[in-house]
Amino acid sequence: MINMHMTSKVFVDTNVYVALRNTKDTTHQKAIQILNYLIDKGVKIYTSSDVIGESLTVISKIMGKAEAKGFLSDVQTMSNIIFVDEIAHKETQKYFFRVKSNKISFIDCSNVVIMKKYKIKYIFSFDEDFKKMGVELLGDAVK
Repeated sequence: MINMHMTSKVFVDTNVYVALRNTKDTTHQKAIQILNYLIDKGVKIYTSSDVIGESLTVISKIMGKAEAKGFLSDVQTMSNIIFVDEIAHKETQKYFFRVKSNKISFIDCSNVVIMKKYKIKYIFSFDEDFKKMGVELLGDAVK
């Protein structure tokens, strides 16, 4: 499925966490399949405090607070959480205003800054905009 020689760690984006919780999401099954494969192969799962906050908001709006609480419990168990500090936040601000597209979110920019800082090559996301920022999508490596 995935050439596991390519990476030992992956950063997970909001849309994947939402897809994992929301059975009506069109990428729900694919998200589950890929996540289970990564876990089975011992790939370390990373995310950020920014992604968790965004995911909590979206999941709460779509499915309610109880589902958001369940997500928080799950993500704390399965993910290595990188807390965005003041330095990373300021780097993200600079990067956000360097990005020309107004369709790239601040949190997506934060993801890129964090990934570079922690030398994480792949992002598990269904958002193609990351390619425009020079980040490799895990989905492109899926055979």
